[in-house]
Amino acid sequence: MDLNVSDEVNDLLKDNGFRIEEIQEIIENAESTGNKLKDSEGAVFLAKGVADNLTTYALYSYLDNGAFELKGAYAHKMNIAGLTGGAFVEVEYDDENGWTCNNCNEAAVDRNVDMSYLDVSRPGPGMVCPKCGEIYISEGVNKTLKTAESILEEKRA
Repeated sequence: MDLNVSDEVNDLLKDNGFRIEEIQEIIENAESTGNKLKDSEGAVFLAKGVADNLTTYALYSYLDNGAFELKGAYAHKMNIAGLTGGAFVEVEYDDENGWTCNNCNEAAVDRNVDMSYLDVSRPGPGMVCPKCGEIYISEGVNKTLKTAESILEEKRA
């Protein structure tokens, strides 16, 4: 796989302990299965990989030469158990978050999802496909999750 990574994104990867091989694997899996979100223009994609206790996200796009460009990556340690309340519930008004499920071609909607880490469970915002139920966490929410993880780790220490 030909993956272009800018110096800025490469520094982000190094600073956060990401290996380029794991990011490539996430993108390859998303491309082979179609399990990813796409932005409103269909130009940027959000893919995820779930390991034992870490969910890693890759933001990427296609280049004209058939290669990929990595635009960013982030990760959290929260376990996403599913939708709060267990089922997808229609609401009167859904905020547009700008992402669409690539497989279902349904607009992802913002819903509370159950998250847990170090035996603490709380609902939090996730982006959910109303058809297949795939759940993604936005980069902005991820920053809040990282802070929550640090607080929980400090309390446990």
